[in-house]
Amino acid sequence: MWRDYGDYDNDSGTDPDLTDLDTGSDSSSQCSEHGNLSEAPGEEAVGDYGGETYIPDKRHVAKRVRTGRGTDIGTALAVKRSGRGKKSLSLIVTVPIDILLEICSFLEPVDLLHLFHAHKAFHKVLSSNHAVSVWKAARVNRGGVPDCMPGMSEAEWADLLFGGSDCYECGKKRVWDIDFGIRRRVCQPCLNENLVCKSAFPFAFPEYDLIILDLIPFSSIGAEDHDHDYIVDLGCKLFWSDDIDKMAEELEVYLKPGAEQALEDFKQSRKKYVDSDSNHIAVCDASVANDCTQQSLCVDELRSQNTKLFQARLVYLGHDAEDVERMFDNHHYGVLDKEFTDARWKRLIPKVECKLAQLQEEWRLERQRKVSSIRESELLTMYQKYVWPLPQGITPSSEDFLELCDVAEFIKSPPTADTGSDAFAEKIPDFCADYMHKKKLELTRLLALSTDAVQDTTTPQSQGIDAPDDMLLQLATSVFQCTYPQSFPLITWDKVQHHGRSSHSQRPRSSYAMMSTSPCTFSVSQRGVAAARSLLSLVGLDAQTTTATTMDDLQCRFFCSNCSPKPENGGSYRMAMNWRQGVFHYVEDQSPSHEEPRWELLSTAQLHVIQSSPAPEYPTAARQVWRCNKYNVYHRDSTTKAKVIKHMRSHGITTPTEGIDFSYDQGVIEKPPPATKFFITPQIKKPSKPSTTQKSKPSTKSVYRCQHCNGLDRTFLLEGVKQHIKVKHDIKSPHEGPDFYKVK
Repeated sequence: MWRDYGDYDNDSGTDPDLTDLDTGSDSSSQCSEHGNLSEAPGEEAVGDYGGETYIPDKRHVAKRVRTGRGTDIGTALAVKRSGRGKKSLSLIVTVPIDILLEICSFLEPVDLLHLFHAHKAFHKVLSSNHAVSVWKAARVNRGGVPDCMPGMSEAEWADLLFGGSDCYECGKKRVWDIDFGIRRRVCQPCLNENLVCKSAFPFAFPEYDLIILDLIPFSSIGAEDHDHDYIVDLGCKLFWSDDIDKMAEELEVYLKPGAEQALEDFKQSRKKYVDSDSNHIAVCDASVANDCTQQSLCVDELRSQNTKLFQARLVYLGHDAEDVERMFDNHHYGVLDKEFTDARWKRLIPKVECKLAQLQEEWRLERQRKVSSIRESELLTMYQKYVWPLPQGITPSSEDFLELCDVAEFIKSPPTADTGSDAFAEKIPDFCADYMHKKKLELTRLLALSTDAVQDTTTPQSQGIDAPDDMLLQLATSVFQCTYPQSFPLITWDKVQHHGRSSHSQRPRSSYAMMSTSPCTFSVSQRGVAAARSLLSLVGLDAQTTTATTMDDLQCRFFCSNCSPKPENGGSYRMAMNWRQGVFHYVEDQSPSHEEPRWELLSTAQLHVIQSSPAPEYPTAARQVWRCNKYNVYHRDSTTKAKVIKHMRSHGITTPTEGIDFSYDQGVIEKPPPATKFFITPQIKKPSKPSTTQKSKPSTKSVYRCQHCNGLDRTFLLEGVKQHIKVKHDIKSPHEGPDFYKVK
């Protein structure tokens, strides 16, 4: 962590767009009062270890400077001057040693390291015993630097603290933490690879004695900071593997016969050294923590000053003061951690102005999104309150309401002091009426454009149509289809108005739930129109005037002549369909056998057979599609038929009528009931097996069937069918007729 505040601008910036604004070098940006503790002294770095000149492998050796004969140790080497009138610092090496050391005593450790690695003459001078006081003075000048570790020279100590941030093992950059226990600056992967836990020592070094670990220092960072494979005890000490090997070599000298006393003396001295080293490590760690605190204070102070300067400069240039303050309040920029010079101002101002413009646009969009969300929520609340008591078919869905031109434009309009949503409360009825008018007009024009649909009608062509034709929209030949894939034909306006986006999922619609799909668009169903026209022609009615309601009142049934009879249980049947079922059948069956619609009208006798058998309830009472037509709890939330009938008692209606008091959601139930099987060849009934124990007697009890189990031939006794309806269909008091019927 030995680094100056100048280093923070490269690894603590939280906004990358501005952190790298200052890409040029600026020598005057460093503060003279605080040196950079992790600043690399240069590529040609050498150190003095134990009185001998040590050249690490990670640095290149400087080229040897030629020396003249008779060079005195007390005087630095002279360098030949080059050219008359040229100023050069080469004469500094001719300065007497005592004067040079006096000058160096005013420097800081970083500056001394630069000289130490810059020239071999300086290296020789600063490595001598005469320069020890200079290194100590440099530590005092820097302030907060602890004394040397035991057994290290001043040059070694300065190189460890201020000699750059490269890992001693792999050369990885920006390694800030120093492990004073092992006296190295090492990255985390190298620590994990080279540190050995005491408990793992017998497995990693089986040839060495465990006493070695008492003679060498251990890591000061702590076991919890290393992801080591052997660590099982957080209190386990960690040792550097090279230190173990070196100590093993030193111990070999004392393992000779007769050297027992020398070995014991060596062990005692090493133990004292380790103890003193441990005490000094605590001092160094405390000094590092204090230095980091001071550096952070310096960084904060300089950043605060630079922020004020930058804000004042931007406001002077004409930018909004609130936007400028917000920019620096919400973001930290590394460029503020350096001293500003004129050159930096020129480089940074255009980039900062560009960043401010970008932030202003982001703030504008954020404010627009918030205001639009508030407006949309307020409009939906007002709209739902308005349409709640109205039938669902005559009002647009919430999605369509929000997509109306005026509403969408208001939601996306620029923010103002007031949301302005209250002004739309009086316009909602007009919006709904205008929406339905446009929807009808769109369908009228579709029918006018369809030649097959209007060739025999009196409807005018699309040119000049400016009003919807309600009569045309109710004709039996007005069959539409949603352009959504796999949608059903929609016969007349009555079905179109109930159709919504949630109809495609065939699930009950929640109260104006917002959907992510696009709005529905419609087209004329050509196959549906062809089927309806052929059915009208079969019964002798005019396609110009016959409405869908008229066809419903005829109660006719039809066979599809394109479909062959189907066998079942020894007999054969055909599907007897009403006209709506016939339209659906022809639209859905697009096989080659149904190229054109062909029908057969059921006779009176056949129709009597169909009408005499009870028709299954459709939709079933158990489906959650039933709604109360009174504006109350079930008006928008669909539920089962039994719950709706029970709910009607709260309105004082004991015998509710379907279609008036309650109804099913036509937006969900778009298909008509299934067609009825008509057996043209009776089924063969299999004789029941006689009992082997006693003669079977004909049952005298009545048999019943459940009305809610659509398509099932299961029969019950009276008590059984009541119990079945209570459990299966959740109807507490079932009655004959609406809930079950007698078979015999």
